[in-house]
Order: sequence, then C-alpha cells, then structure tokens
Amino acid sequence: MKKLKYLLVAAVLPLMMISCWDEPEQDINDPIVAGIWLYNAAVVQSTYTLDPAAIAFRLNCLLTDKQLQGVDKLLDVKTEAEVSEMKFLFGEMTRIEENYNGVAGDYRISFDFTGDKGQSDRPRGGSVIISTGNKLLHEGMWIIENDRNSPLSYQATTTEQIMVQSIDEYTIAPRAADNGLTSFVVGVKGFGCRSHLGNYTSSWTGEYSITPQFVIDPENKKVLSMAEARKATYAVSFAIQGPTFAVLDGQYQTGIRYYTIEDNIYKPACSMSNGMVYRASGEEFAELIGSYDKEAFPSSFVVVKYTPAGTECGKVNATITYNGENRVQ
Repeated sequence: MKKLKYLLVAAVLPLMMISCWDEPEQDINDPIVAGIWLYNAAVVQSTYTLDPAAIAFRLNCLLTDKQLQGVDKLLDVKTEAEVSEMKFLFGEMTRIEENYNGVAGDYRISFDFTGDKGQSDRPRGGSVIISTGNKLLHEGMWIIENDRNSPLSYQATTTEQIMVQSIDEYTIAPRAADNGLTSFVVGVKGFGCRSHLGNYTSSWTGEYSITPQFVIDPENKKVLSMAEARKATYAVSFAIQGPTFAVLDGQYQTGIRYYTIEDNIYKPACSMSNGMVYRASGEEFAELIGSYDKEAFPSSFVVVKYTPAGTECGKVNATITYNGENRVQ
C-alpha cells in the first residue's frame, strides 16, 4: 500500500479549517495506519472541494469592508493595520476583475503561482468566477464557477499539482439557524479534481454548513468583515461523498463518504504556530464506498474525535478509532 501524500491547510477564514492526521513513521502492519490513510484521503479531497468557497469568503470580507469603509476601489480597502486588505487576503499578484464580462456583481479572480499568496492561504493558479448578484453573502446566494479557459490548480507538493477539471454546481447561501444565527450553506455537485500524477478524477457531492456564533446585524455593522471573521467562533458540519482522486490500495479509485457526527468548533482567534485554524472540538466519520481492498482495509470506516484537554485555546486531543483500535494524538 502506498503512503498517501497530503496537504496541511492553513487559514484565517472559516472554510480552510481542515487538518490531516499525522502519519507515523512506522510499520504498515500497525493496525491503525489504514484508518489514518483513509481519514487523510477524506480530508485532502474535502480541502480541495472547499477551496472555491474559501476564496468566496475572502472576497465577501473584502466587499464587506469596502462597503463599511465607504471606498470606491477594492485596492483602497484597508485592514486594521492600515495595509491593503486585498493584498493581505489574496497576495500581490492576484487580479480581481469587477463586473466581469459586463455583468454587475460578477467577479473573476485570477491567481498566479509565481506571486506571493494571501495571508495563511495556499499557492494557486488559474481563475474562478463568482456571481454575487451585487449582494453580500448574508444577503443572498452566490454562485461559483471554475473558469474553463483557466481552471483552478494547486501546487500540492514540489512535485505534484492538483487540477480542478469540472464543477457541476457550486453555491453558497445564507440559511436561518437557531438563536438568530445565520448558517452559510455550501452546496456542491460533481466537484472534479485530479492529480497530474494520477489517473482518476473525483466527483464529490454534498453540503457544508458554516455558522458564525454571533448574530449578523447589518444595522449595527455586525457583519462578516475581516476583523469579525477572524475573531468569531464557528460551528461547521458537513456530509459529502463520491469518488476521490486517491487510489489508496493501488487497485481501485477510492470512493469515500465523509461527514460530521458532532459539529466541529473552530476558533481562529486561538493562533497556532503552524498557521492552522484552532479546532476546539468535533467528531468526524469517513467510510470507504464502492470497491476497495478488504485485506488492506479490514474495516471500511474510521472515526476521529477532537476533545479539549484543558484551558481555552489549549491542547486538544484527537482520538482515532479504527477496526477496534484507538490512538490519541
């Protein structure tokens, strides 16, 4: 069985809150290793599936602050530190075309691998088109499209590139939640990406729900500005499945069902030295679907639970359970 390569995701905003399990340097016969590979495969596929939404959330912060600051140009929006918010979020080389193709509220965002990236972001190439309908995210649905002439791509490692080949449907929409809160629901159909080193293209379909734990109140300027987004706590749940671009057992394209048992709670204000967003708690389930090597994977599913071990912003224990074995990290 080949060791799965994975990308550690760093982020400021709520849709980049994903972390892989550390793969131990140990014998592949260790009974827990197959579960780690399965979990990491689910996390990696989910990471790329969520990335267009991560771009959209950054754009929403920029548009929100443009409105709050009363400036005319995106480049004139400033962070609290009085630097360009657009460059902070997207990097120096990223281009944002407003009213793309003459459509009001459409934005084409183009990335350049050779330029610097946004704060706590990942290197990208290609372009994405976001249709906002001239609304902020809390006001209405956004539609995201891969630019067919310049599709999104990612430098996963120094030798591997991930390419987005197709997206059947991708939306983000506000939905009323409990206690006056607003959830942002990411709906995905047929998200297809592949490694240039592999033979398979994914096709993931499902839904993610991201709920900031404060009441959005535009009249009192309590909205998803960059400052509010960075200090808020988020509850994140999801259920998504389909073929991935991974081949875990060397034989079959890996199909995975991946969902939350208990909402993940993220706190970006709790900074971490590796750039990751702090996850305070949560529980996730990943399961192989379709054909797979049952000798290599004696159990089809794995469960990972995150529990706080002490004080606020302190250590969080992660427990993986696979085929009757438990491991704490």
